[in-house]
Amino acid sequence: MLARRVQPVNDLPFGRFSPPPDMDDQTSPIQDESEIDEFAQDAEVFAKGLDSLSLVKRSPAEKRAELFKLVDSYYHYAANKVHALRKSQGQLYSTDLRPSYDGSSQDSMDLDDAENPPQSPASTKKLKNWELEAQTWDMLRRLLPLRYSTKDNIKPTRHDISRFQSCFELWDEFLQTDSTAKERKAILECLQTSADESRTDIDELVRDYQQRAERGDIIAYGWLHTRSAIKMHKNVNGWSGALDPNASDVSHKLQNGSTPVVTQLDPDVATRQNRKLQPQDEYFERAIWLGCYELLRRGRSIAEIRDWCIERTEVWRAVSMSAMPLSRDENDSRPSCDPLSMLLWRRTSFALARQGGTDDYERAVYGILSGDIPSVEKICEDWDDFVFAHYNALLRTQFDAYLMKRSPPDLTATITQTFPAFNAIQFHGDAASVGERLAGSLETATKTSMEAKTPMKTLQAAIISNNLDQYTYELGLALGKSANRQHSSKLIPDFSHPGDQIDETRFVQLNDHSGLRVLVHAYLIISALDLLQGGVRSDASERRKAQENVVSAYVSTLRLTGLTDMMPLYCNQIQGERAFFTLSRNVTGVTEQHEREVLLRLMEKLGVDIAEFVKFQPRSLLQQYPEPEHRLEPFGRFTVFSNDPPTLKYGRPLKPDFLGEPPEELNFVDEYLIQSLEWFLLVDGLWHEIFQYGTAIYKRFLMQFNFHAARALSERVRCSEIFKRKAGIVYSDDSDVSWFAEVRSSAAAGSLEENGLGVEEIAVAQNYFEMESLVRALDSMEDIASSEILAQDPTEQVGRDFWSYVGHKIKLLKSFMRPIMNNWLMESIEDDEDFTYLRDAYIPEMIIGYVSVLHFAGIALTRDNLLECMELASVIAKRDGDVAAVIVKAGRMKELLEGFANASKALAITSNDKKGTGGINSKRMMREHGWTRELWSVKK
Repeated sequence: MLARRVQPVNDLPFGRFSPPPDMDDQTSPIQDESEIDEFAQDAEVFAKGLDSLSLVKRSPAEKRAELFKLVDSYYHYAANKVHALRKSQGQLYSTDLRPSYDGSSQDSMDLDDAENPPQSPASTKKLKNWELEAQTWDMLRRLLPLRYSTKDNIKPTRHDISRFQSCFELWDEFLQTDSTAKERKAILECLQTSADESRTDIDELVRDYQQRAERGDIIAYGWLHTRSAIKMHKNVNGWSGALDPNASDVSHKLQNGSTPVVTQLDPDVATRQNRKLQPQDEYFERAIWLGCYELLRRGRSIAEIRDWCIERTEVWRAVSMSAMPLSRDENDSRPSCDPLSMLLWRRTSFALARQGGTDDYERAVYGILSGDIPSVEKICEDWDDFVFAHYNALLRTQFDAYLMKRSPPDLTATITQTFPAFNAIQFHGDAASVGERLAGSLETATKTSMEAKTPMKTLQAAIISNNLDQYTYELGLALGKSANRQHSSKLIPDFSHPGDQIDETRFVQLNDHSGLRVLVHAYLIISALDLLQGGVRSDASERRKAQENVVSAYVSTLRLTGLTDMMPLYCNQIQGERAFFTLSRNVTGVTEQHEREVLLRLMEKLGVDIAEFVKFQPRSLLQQYPEPEHRLEPFGRFTVFSNDPPTLKYGRPLKPDFLGEPPEELNFVDEYLIQSLEWFLLVDGLWHEIFQYGTAIYKRFLMQFNFHAARALSERVRCSEIFKRKAGIVYSDDSDVSWFAEVRSSAAAGSLEENGLGVEEIAVAQNYFEMESLVRALDSMEDIASSEILAQDPTEQVGRDFWSYVGHKIKLLKSFMRPIMNNWLMESIEDDEDFTYLRDAYIPEMIIGYVSVLHFAGIALTRDNLLECMELASVIAKRDGDVAAVIVKAGRMKELLEGFANASKALAITSNDKKGTGGINSKRMMREHGWTRELWSVKK
C-alpha cells in the first residue's frame, strides 16, 4: 500500500513505498522517523516544483522564466522554514520591532532569558542549515536571471563627459551598462539580506556596551560622562570658554588617571587632540559605531539609518553615511550630489578608515563607505563578512572608475592626485577569476578556513564565482570516491584519476540527504538553463557522467527514505542508458504490482519509453553479472538419490530435500533477475523479449544448479501467466501441461491470430515452457521424496489426507515429466550449445529418479504406477526417442535398467492397490496400452 502523506502530482501520487535493502551504493538511510518524515515533506515539495516544468511544452523564453520562478519558490520555501524554526525556538528576526534596552532593569534580562530558553545543539544546527539553504537559493534567484538573460539588456558603456547628471543617475546608468557590477550588487544584496535576517538584533548586540556606558536607559545626548568631567573641571578651576588642550594647567588637570581627556565635544576631537573620552563614553561610542556598522552590513535604508541615529541624537553620523550606503531598498530615497562630490566623499571616507577614528568599528564604517578592505576585515567574523567586504570594495571601485570617466579629466586629476583611494580591482587583479581566488584565499585564512571548507559555503563560493560546472564535476568525483571506498559501486561510479586531488570534506557527503536535495536541484536547474542558452549536452562525456553522480546519489536517497515514486522524475534527468540503470537498480524494493504500475504511469507521463526500460533491466543485469567462464562437466553435478541401497519393496530411495534448504531470501542478483521478468508482465507486447530473457535466466539458474532461484522463477513468472497477460489465453489448470500442446495446435491452425499468436510466437515460448516443466518436476519429486520418508517411518501416523497429497504430487510429476521425455530442449529458434549441457545434466537423473518414484507409488498407492514404469521402458527404447542416447552418454544405462528390474519384481509380487490414487485406474487406458494386471501377477 502507498504510505501516508500521499500528495497528487500530475494526477499521480507522490507518496512513500517500502524501502528495499541496499545494493551497491554507500548512501546511508535516515534512522530517525521524524527526520524521514521531514525529509519526505521537503523532497515532495521540491519534486512537485521540478515536475511542474514538464507539464506543458513552452518556448525557450517561457522555460527560462519558469526555471527562475522555480528557484524563487525554493527560496521562499527555505525562508519560510527558517521563519517557522525561529518562531518555534522563540527567536525574533533582527528586523522585528522591539523596545530599546533598559540597562538598569535586571527583570528585563530575566524575562528575556525565560522567553528564549537555551536551544539544543540539534535544533541550532537545523536552523543554521536552513539559513544556509535559504541564502544559497537567494544567491541563485538573484544571479541566474542576470547570467541567463533572455536578451542582451546591457547598454553600451558611455564615455562622454556628463555635465548635468547627478551621481545617482550615473549610478543607475552604470548598473545598466556593466553586467559584472550588476552581479556584484546582487551578491551584496544577498549577503545583506541574510545578515539582516540571521544576525542578532542590533539593540541586543549593543546591549553590553550600553551597560558598560553606565547611562541607565539613556541612549541619547552624546558623551555624558566626558561632558560632566569637563564641566566639573571648569567649575573647580574657574575655567571658561573653550579649553586649550595645549595649556599646561588644562593638560595637567583634565585627566582620567594618567590618560588625558578631550577638552571639547565635537565629533573628531579625540582624533584631532589625540586624547581619550571618559571610559564610559568610549563604550557608548563603540555601541553607536557597532550599530552603524551593522546597519550598513545589513543593507538598511538611509531612512532607517537616520532614524537610528536621531534616536541617539547623533544625526551627523547618518549624514556622513548618506552619500552612498548601498542599501537593499531599490526605492530608498537618496540625496542628490554631483559626481565630483562623490569622488571626494569616497576619498575622505578612505582617509578616515585608514588614519582617523578611535575605534575599529568606526574605521570599518568608513571602510565600507570608501570601499576599503583591510579596515573592514579587522572586524569581520565569518565567511559572509569577508565576502561582503571584498565585493563592496570591488563595486565601489568600479563605480568610482565610471564616475571619473564621465567627469572632466582636469577636475578628477586634482582629486585623485591629492586624495588617494583603495583600488580593489587592482588589488584583486583579473576580474574574471576574482570570486574563485577570493574563495581560495578564505579557505586558507586562519579565521575562515574551517567555515570556507564546509559544503554549503563551497557551493556558495562556486555560485559567486560562476564556477558551478567545475564544482559539480568535482562533487561528482568526491561522491564517486566515497561510494567506492569500501565496495565497488555501479550506481555512483568513481571517475577520478590517480592524480586528482579532491578534498571530499569540502563537498556534501552521501549521508547528507538534505544537502543532496539542494545540490541536485541546483545542478538540474543550471543544466537546463545551459541548454536553453545554446549549450551542447554530451551524453558520453566522462565529465557529464561524473556530474550526474549527484543525481544518482539523490535517487538512492529517495529509495532509502521510501520515496521511490519520485525516482523516475530524477532518473529522467540522467542521459543515456544510465537513466534506466539508475532507476532499475533502485526500484528493486518495489514488489507490489500496483506500486509498479504507478511507477510505469509516472514514467509514461515523463515521456520515458517504458518498453525500453523493461527490456533494459534483464539485459543490464546479465551483462553486469555474467556467468562464470569455467563450466564443469554436466554429469554427476547433482543427485536426487540418497546413499541408502535400493530395496525390493520401495526400490532406490530418494534423498529428502535434495534441492537443498531454502534460503530466507534469494541472492540479490537472482532476485533482481526474476523481478526484471515480473516488470514485463505489466507492459503490453514484448512477447519475444520476455521469452528471450526468460529463457536466458532459466538457463543461467539451471546451469549453475541454482534450484531455489529457478523454483522462485517458476512460481512468480509462470509461462501460462505470460500467455494470459500478453495474449489473453487463460487455462484454469496449468499443471496439466497439455495446455501448451493445445495452444501450439491452435496457433498452427491459425485460430489464434486475433490473440497475436502464430507458430513463431509459440516456438519462442517453447524452451521457457520446457525449463519451467523441469523445475516444477524437480519440485514435485522433492515433495514425494520427503513423503516417502514419512511413509516408511513407523512412528508417523499417516492417513487418507497424506496419501491423497502424495497421489496429487505424483500426478503433477507425471504431467511435468512428459515434456522432459519428449525432445526436451531439442527444438529452439537458434542453435544453443547450452541446451545440450542442460540435457546431459538433467535428463539422466530425472528419468532414473522418475523410475524410483513410480516404483514407490506402485507399492504405496496402486500397481498401475508400476505398469506405467514398465511402459516407460518401452518409451525410452523407441527408435526415434531422444532420452536413451543421453543416458548412454552419461554412462547410466545400467542404473536405469536396474531400476526397471526392481520395479518389475515389485510388480510381480504386489497384488493389491493401496491407499490413494496416482495410477491409471481406467479400463479404457488399460486397453489402449494393452496392459493387463494379471500378466504380472505371480500365483502360487
